[in-house]
Amino acid sequence: MRAITMSRLVTVLIVAAAAGCTEPFDTPPNEPSHPGGGLSVVPSSATIISGQVVALKATMRDQFGDAIAGVTVKWRSSNEAVATVAANGEVLGRSAGVATVTADAEGRTQTSGIRVLARPPKPNKDPA
Repeated sequence: MRAITMSRLVTVLIVAAAAGCTEPFDTPPNEPSHPGGGLSVVPSSATIISGQVVALKATMRDQFGDAIAGVTVKWRSSNEAVATVAANGEVLGRSAGVATVTADAEGRTQTSGIRVLARPPKPNKDPA
């Protein structure tokens, strides 16, 4: 096994820099270099009854998978007749159907599928 001398290491680094390599591991633009990087939304799907609320949580992670604090998330619903979403990620089921709730943060998007079921009728208390 050959030892790498300091002069060989410097030569390798100079050649790499001349070729445009500025970091030890280049990653494509907008692609996380760690599987945990990017934006995530939990739960990724939910089923609720009309009138119920489910809380969605969006987390932005860096290339090392660590959560990034202070990221502003904007929420939107694909079908507000079925489900509306508040600025804090709380989704209110309004009527039976399906909607996709999207979180946007720092140029990234992630979604959660929401299925809203009709509220069951109240039972008749008068046994006639």
